[in-house]
Amino acid sequence: MEIKEINELTHNWTADEFADFLHYLLQHGDHESMRGWWRSASLLRKLEAAGLAELDGGEVALTPSGSKLRDALYLLEESDGLADARLNLRVHRLEDPHAAPLGADTLMLLVAGRSGRVRVDAARMLMEDEGGRTYADRLAKCWDPKVRILAAPYADPHLFLNETDHDVIEAVIKGGRADDVCRERWTSPDEPFEIRLAAGALVTDGELTDRMLDAMEPDERVMFLGAYPRLAVGERAANACRATGDDEAPLEYSMTRVSDDYLREALESKSGHWGIKSRVEDYRQALREAMRLGRLFAGPDSQVLAEIRGQVEAEIAKEEER
Repeated sequence: MEIKEINELTHNWTADEFADFLHYLLQHGDHESMRGWWRSASLLRKLEAAGLAELDGGEVALTPSGSKLRDALYLLEESDGLADARLNLRVHRLEDPHAAPLGADTLMLLVAGRSGRVRVDAARMLMEDEGGRTYADRLAKCWDPKVRILAAPYADPHLFLNETDHDVIEAVIKGGRADDVCRERWTSPDEPFEIRLAAGALVTDGELTDRMLDAMEPDERVMFLGAYPRLAVGERAANACRATGDDEAPLEYSMTRVSDDYLREALESKSGHWGIKSRVEDYRQALREAMRLGRLFAGPDSQVLAEIRGQVEAEIAKEEER
C-alpha cells in the first residue's frame, strides 16, 4: 500500500487511535467482541465509514481493506517512510513506551520534518542513545533551537560560537563542553546581552567581570550580577546599584562583602534600600539568637564551637559556588 493511500485513509486519526488500532485492539485476529471497543467508538465509526471494518453480530470485523491497512501500518512505523506518514502516527510511534527504538537514520529524517513536537522527540531519542550521539554535531546545525539544546551537551562546542539563542549557550555550559575559546567569544562586548548573561557561568576572573560590566547598561549590570551572586561583591556590586539611580535595586538582596559606606548610606536613607535594610534586620535577629544559643559553649575558644563554625562556613561556600 502506498504512503499516499495510507495517509488518506487515516487523515483524521488521533495518536491514541493509531495506538489502539495497531497495539491494543484486534490482537487475536481480525475479529473482536464489541465489549473491547467501549472507549474506541470514534475510531470504530471512522473505520466503518472508510470501509475498513464492519459489525458482524456482536463483533467488530476488519474488512480485507482494513487488514491490508493494518499490515501496511505495521511496516510503515518501522521504516524510513515513517517520516512521510501522518503527524499523529509519528507522534504515536515516538511516544509509544512499548515500541522498539527507531533507527538513527529514521530519527534524523523525523528531525528534518515540519512538526516541532516530532522533531524534538526524535532528537531526544537520538541523544538518549549513546550510539545516536554521534549525530550531535549534525543536530547542532538544526534551525530549531530546541533541537540544538538537546545536542549541546554532546556536540563540538565550537559549532555554537555564533549561536544566537541564550538557552542553547546555557545547555553547552551545563553540559561541561564550553572551553576558553567559547568563553572569549560569548563574553565579548560584540555579543548580545542575553548571550553574555548566559556566559557569565564561565566567568571566575574579577578583571574579566569588570570589563564585561563596563560594556553593559546600568540595568544590565544589575541583572548580570544578580544572576551570579558570587560576582556581586564589594564595590563592584555597590557601584552597579548606584549606577541605576534606583534605591530599590534587587541586587541588594544578594550582594556580599558590602562596604560600611554603602551600608550606612542605605540604612540612613529615609526610603528605599529595603533589600539592605531587611538583610541587616535579619542579621540582627540571627545574631541575637546565635549569641543566646552560644551560651551553651564554654567560650569563644571552644573546640566544638570552632568545628561547627567550620562546617557552616563550608556549607555557605558550597552554596555560593552554584
